[in-house]
Amino acid sequence: MKKHNSKITYNESLTEKIFFYRQQTLKRKKKYDQEQLNKPITFWIKKERLLGEIGKEFTIILRTRGCDWALGAHGGCSMCGYIKDANIENVAPTQIKNQFDYALSNKLNEINKDTDNYVLKLFNSGSFLDEGEISENVRRYIYEKIASIGKIKEVVLESRVEYITPDKLIEIKRYLKNKYLEIGIGLEAIDDYIRNNYINKGLLFSDFKNAIQICKEHNIGVKAYLLFKPPFVNEQGAMDDCENSIKELIELKVNSISINPLNIQKGTFTEFLWFQKRYRPPWYYSLFKCLKRSLSQEDLKTVRILSDPSGAGTKRGIHNCLKRECESSAKEVLRKFVLTQDLRELDKETFDCNCKKKYKMQKSYY
Repeated sequence: MKKHNSKITYNESLTEKIFFYRQQTLKRKKKYDQEQLNKPITFWIKKERLLGEIGKEFTIILRTRGCDWALGAHGGCSMCGYIKDANIENVAPTQIKNQFDYALSNKLNEINKDTDNYVLKLFNSGSFLDEGEISENVRRYIYEKIASIGKIKEVVLESRVEYITPDKLIEIKRYLKNKYLEIGIGLEAIDDYIRNNYINKGLLFSDFKNAIQICKEHNIGVKAYLLFKPPFVNEQGAMDDCENSIKELIELKVNSISINPLNIQKGTFTEFLWFQKRYRPPWYYSLFKCLKRSLSQEDLKTVRILSDPSGAGTKRGIHNCLKRECESSAKEVLRKFVLTQDLRELDKETFDCNCKKKYKMQKSYY
């Protein structure tokens, strides 16, 4: 098991609460049967922004033992509930291969016949480069399969920084030398205090910068995930935090920035805060304002901005007033901005809702 950075300071009270709610979730988990362990959690195809064009994404979420950080003594991140889909116990290498093959066999014909190019996003609700989740043998098997699919031009994997090592990046490049590669890293915020005392990430910004350097040395891109409106942060604070993070990441020449408005996942500490009415998911208005403040059209020539919020337009996800017209209008604005990378799309809301007045009154306090 990889050691985590001993220099990180934690909010011990928060860590205890996160650990408590995590354990409650794990106690309620049912064991998966053999059929479930031989199929991925889910997979899909949809429109997505590729590096220089609009194409499609093919996303596969594999079921593994789960994130080492979430299963450890610190309990994981305050907002993350993905561990509920994990197996907790080790998943056999053959089963993980079968999961990948199952998704691929269902979609390969559609991909090959499509006129669009594809990005393959391969997730496992943890770290793809963690040997405890996915072995070297399984990784190589998957890489060989991906390499043979010409329509897949880009590949995105996710990992915590402690598993990003030169030998693993050399391995990826050896098999996928003809694909554009990105490693997705959950940075969440550039502010160490917010990241480790509100989110409980167990990561220093200096370690993230080291991971960027390692990736650059091996000609592999970095996709940074930012959490929009962490717990204990109000709307104004969320905009300020995210704006600072975006600008700093552009300076660091990160290839892609994925902005993830917090959604309330079951069994998490953030859900506890939400039930107590101590947390409200962010407003679309805040996200749009933040994007316009943080970016210029010139920036978007060198960095790709992504955002596909989970639970959007519901009480648990980013939302305005929950009126159907208001939510669908905002969701479409965000979708078009991501696909086109054109900031002008953020000013094209088709539904002018009076909830904007309520938002302006609340944003500094809630």
